[in-house]
This record gives sequence, structure tokens and C-alpha cells, in this order.
Amino acid sequence: MIRGDRARGVAASLVTAALLLIASSTAQAADIDLGRCAGASRRDSTRCGRVTVPLDRSGAVPGTVSLKVRVRPPRRGPATGTIVALAGGPGQAATPLLPMIADALGGAVTRSRRIVTFDQRGTGGSGRLRCRGLAKAETPTQATRAVADCAAQLGARRTAYTTAASVEDLEAVRAALGVDKIAIFGVSYGTKVALDYAARHPSHVSRLVLDSVVLPEGVDPFMRTTLRSVPRVLAQLCAGRSACRFTRDPGADLGRLVARIGRRGGLSGVRYDGRGRARRVTVTAEQLLNVLLEGDFDPTARGAFPAAVASALDGDTAPLAKLVDRPAVGLDGDGDSDALFIATTCEDGGVPWPAGTPVAERARAFETMLAQLPAASLAPFDHATLRRSGIDYCAGWPEAPIAQPSGPLPDVPTLILSGDDDLRTPRSDAVALAKRLPSAQLVTVPEVGHSVLSSDLLGCADAALARFFAGRRVRDCELRLPRFVTPTAPTPRSLAAFAPAHGLPGRAGRTLAAVELSYLTFAQELLTRVFALLGSGDETFEFAFGGLRGGYARATRRSLVLRRYSVVPGVTLDMTIDARSLDEPVALRVGGRAAARGLLRIGERRVRGRLGGRAVDFSANRFGDSAARAAGAGGGAPEAEELPNARELVARLEEARRQAAERAPLAAAGPRLPGAGGAR
Repeated sequence: MIRGDRARGVAASLVTAALLLIASSTAQAADIDLGRCAGASRRDSTRCGRVTVPLDRSGAVPGTVSLKVRVRPPRRGPATGTIVALAGGPGQAATPLLPMIADALGGAVTRSRRIVTFDQRGTGGSGRLRCRGLAKAETPTQATRAVADCAAQLGARRTAYTTAASVEDLEAVRAALGVDKIAIFGVSYGTKVALDYAARHPSHVSRLVLDSVVLPEGVDPFMRTTLRSVPRVLAQLCAGRSACRFTRDPGADLGRLVARIGRRGGLSGVRYDGRGRARRVTVTAEQLLNVLLEGDFDPTARGAFPAAVASALDGDTAPLAKLVDRPAVGLDGDGDSDALFIATTCEDGGVPWPAGTPVAERARAFETMLAQLPAASLAPFDHATLRRSGIDYCAGWPEAPIAQPSGPLPDVPTLILSGDDDLRTPRSDAVALAKRLPSAQLVTVPEVGHSVLSSDLLGCADAALARFFAGRRVRDCELRLPRFVTPTAPTPRSLAAFAPAHGLPGRAGRTLAAVELSYLTFAQELLTRVFALLGSGDETFEFAFGGLRGGYARATRRSLVLRRYSVVPGVTLDMTIDARSLDEPVALRVGGRAAARGLLRIGERRVRGRLGGRAVDFSANRFGDSAARAAGAGGGAPEAEELPNARELVARLEEARRQAAERAPLAAAGPRLPGAGGAR
């Protein structure tokens, strides 16, 4: 007979065991009604359903959240496993990404496994949060005010949108599906949710795939690993490239430019808008940091960065003024939520003051923490850059932050994928995490930034993923293809800097070389603008942008137009490509005070015409050769590039329109708030 405290302890243990048994039994029974997704075609095999969860599991805030769940069945036969995919942000809706997620995971993985996504609470079909003032903020001060207004607008429910709440939502989805173990695929912020879930519910995790990792502690508000990675990424970009002969150390160049900007309070430059109008702009160090971060999704911007910095040091600020004006990739999807990003980040993310600091004392606490950071830990940027970046935008959020539950990291098979060029979630973070996970395998992919599986052109990450799910050791990646991110040389500041093209002597030959470089620049920016619109919900693909030295380019559904478009001072291009007349040669009119004026007709096989009275006739396959040999004032020369002809440009534009909804990055970049540039 058992008496006293011991008896009560045994009884409590039996009750606990009984409750666990009941909970376990309940979890195995599917409790979700899956049917055809709204608006889906008859050929769409995915199914949708809903799982209702408490808004606040403590009961302090009443209400519920209806989570939208989308399931893709295995490609063949019955499911042998379940993979739950978690999107980035926080704030990116996951269910619209299911087709792309399944494609990224590959046939070998999805053949016998079902793929599950659900919109994180506060996004998409799971009660999307909205705070309209966030999109209007244009300065750090306005952003801080808009964030505080958002907190007031959301009221008491703002505390219900933490990572811990999303972890328990994932557990509710797993239980509703009636599966005991799940594999979790997380991208960016989704990796933090995956790690927190595995720490909280290790018995229900079979394996983890972590793409572009955010550490369990969350994002460092001071972005120290990001800043330390900038010199390495720039050096890798220029390693072994003839195009970077204009600099010995692009990281050191950036440091010198940041110091110059600090002394002058900014760098004045001129950019041209979509109507060809000159706009005076001031380039700041924080804008340069944002350009580097955007390079994770826009390789051409990063490729142009070292030359633009070198040009600015040499007195030509136009390339930098134009570079900071490029479109950004952010939370643009119809179901994405800037407000959810703010709520989660300010409630449980990294903030630049100690936890529990009252609102009135945060400004001083921020300055104290910032001042304690050694200058070397922020190079090639500095304390002033972080201060002006507005990384303290959560200063008016009442709770910022709430302490979150934490537990030991689980010992489950884990594959970590890291882009070697990733600045948002740098390689050093992935290496640090791999050391903390007993069963982790790390694969670093060269020439790739953020969101590895959706960016890797080598196929190495795909192969590693297949081997991992097959229970085999993975292999690291080696670059076997030509470099994808191509650095460019400083843009020549005069026609005299060009060597004559295609055997054409004198000014006519130099003009022809300038025309080829100008057309290459136009084509690159056109395709960059198209890429920025992919997955944004904007299906018009009608936009305009200015030239480096003047004029503009415009894309519509029917045509591509250049008007006085100028990249080289004194050389302008006028052109209209009609989508209905692609079989006809494109007429490219060359003008400008410095140019040998004339008309070129670019056909499928030949380029013919006259410049400065001289006849031009050469193979269309060689249109662009001179752009690869253009000698810039800084002594560099861009590597050879294949110039798309008119037909290819229009075809690419049409293809982008058709596939816009299927080519968004798997990880959102965060809202376009001043100071949110480091968002995942």
C-alpha cells in the first residue's frame, strides 16, 4: 500500500500518463475536412481545409483564428510521409507558394510524400493583418510612428502573433492531419519556426530541412554577421574576374565611400525617372546597405555594385544614384502582411535594447548598446549607418519584446542549406547552427544568395536534398558552371573611352561600341524590372525607367520603347519594338551631341545601317561583342555577355507575364520599411 505524498505523486503521474495517452490518440485521428481549393481548376490535385485554433492559448485575449491549410498529395501511390513547408518573412503567406515549394523539393522527394502548407496566423487566408500606415512610411521617424500606430490599431490581440503561437498552430495542423511525425522544410524565418517546433515537440519531427537559417535566438538587430560578411561576398564576386581590375579590394572601397558619405552627410547624384526627367538625389550609407541586401534577390544589382562604388570614389555618382533607385523585393503577394511582420518582430524578435526596457527609456538604451559595439564589428559600415537605418523602429511597440519559451535543440536528422553569397542570413550563422545540432549536415552553395532551393542553378542543393531524404550523406557544392553573378566595369564617362567596334574606324566605331553597351544596359535593367514584379500580383508588366545619363525606356503589353535613352554621355538611342511585328528588323536610331548619328536596323541575322555616313554591316551574333571589350575609365572591362535580340526580349517579357505567380522567391524580404532592410 502506498501512502502520503508518494501516493499522491503516483496518482498524479497516472493522471498525466492518461492525459498524454488521450492526447496522443486524439492526434492520430484526422480532424480536417479537405476539399477542392477555392478557384482551383479541375486538374489541380491540391486540397484545402481549415483548422481552428485559439487566438490566445492563455485565454487572456478571446477569439479564434481559422488557419488555411493546403495539401498536395504524393505524385504516386499512398503517402509514405508528410512534409510541412514553412514560408519566410514573418508575414509571407505559404499556401500560394505550394506549387513552387513542391517543384523546389523535387520529384524524388515528393513522389511518395504529401506536401502541406498553411498560412501563418495573420497572413493570407488565416486572418491577414493590415495596418495601412506602414506602407506610407518613407523615413525611419515615420516608420517608428507607423509601427506604434499599428500596435494601437491591433490592440490587445497584437500579443497573439508570436513565433511561439505559430509553433502551436503547426502542432494543431499536425494533429488535425492525423500524422504522428512530420518532416519540416523551412525557409528563412520559417527555419526559426521549424527549430522552435522541434525543440518544443521533438517526438513529432522526423527530419528538418533548413534553407537560409535564422538562428533560434532570432535576428540580430545590429546585423553584425551580415556586416562582417559584406567584404567576403564582395571579394568573392570579384575573385579572378578581369572585370574587377578597377579595384584591388571592393570591401575597402566601400569603407572609404561610407566614410566620405559620413563626412559630407550624403553623396549628391542625379538619376532620371521614367519620363526622362533629371532628379537630384542624395545617396546615403544605409541605402548602400539596402542595395547589398537586395542583391540576395537581384544578382545584377550586386554585380553592378563594386563598379558603382569605384565610380563614386572617382567623382561619378550617377551609377550609384541609379542603383539605389532599383525596385526592391518585399512582401508583395496578395496574402502577405507587413503588419504581421511588425507584430511578430516587435513581440518576439531581436530589438536593440534589453528586454523589458520601458518605451520612454528605449532611445537611451539603444544608444548605449550601439556605442558598446566595436567599430570593427560593423565595418565596412559604421555606427552612424545603423543609427540612421532606423533599426529601432519597434521603439513605440508597447511590449517589445515578450520573453519566449525556449528549449534544447533536438537531435533529429537535419539538412542546412546556405547560399555562399547570402547577406540576409549569412553563411556564418549556418555554420554556427550546424555545430549546435548533433545530426546536422551543412551544404554551402556558391553563387547563391537567399532562399537556396529557389535560386540554385547548379542543381547541387537539389541533389543534396534527394540524398538527405534517402538517408545518405550529402556532398558539398562546387562551382562547375560559368559564374552567374557577373560584375560590371565602371561605365565610361565619354565616348573617347571606347575602342572602335567591328572594324569601323574613328567616331563611328566608337559610337557603335557605345550603342552596344547601352543596349546591354537597357536589356539588363528591363529583365531586372520584370523579375522584381514576379509574384507581386501586378500582372500588367507595364513600367518605365530612366537611362543612366538621360532619356527613358518603357515597357507595355504591345511594345518596348526607348526615347533619348542614354548610358554614355552624348550618345542616345531611340527605338520601338512592336510585339506584333517581330519579324521585321528593329530600327535603332542613334543620336546625341558626341555620337556619329545614324540609323541601325537589327535583324535576325545582320545589323545594317549607317553611322556618321559610314556603312555598318556585320553579323547579328556579334552585336554585343564590343560591349564586352569596352574599356572604362577605371581600367576594367566587363566579361562577354550574350545580348538578347528584340524577339528574345519580348519573348522573355511575355514568358514572365505567364509565369509571374509561379516564380516568387520562397522567402520574402520583409516590408519596405526604413530600417527593415535586414528582415528575413
